[in-house]
Amino acid sequence: MKNIIIESSKHPLFWQFVDIGRSNYGILKKLDTLSNRYVDNANLFELDDIDKISDEELYDRLLNEFPMWISDAKEKGILK
Repeated sequence: MKNIIIESSKHPLFWQFVDIGRSNYGILKKLDTLSNRYVDNANLFELDDIDKISDEELYDRLLNEFPMWISDAKEKGILK
């Protein structure tokens, strides 16, 4: 999966990971913080209890890093 994330960083693809349920977020954290990517094309947020979050906060967290990716992708010619 690591290579897929790195290679896709040159393409118009953004990966949003959500880890639900008080678990060890190790692999997803590693994918979110990979080096050697053309642009940062992945984000993770942890959510221990989905019943304790409003829809508004959920969507805010889902889209948190996406606008930065759009800006970076445009700057590097991935998006027009």
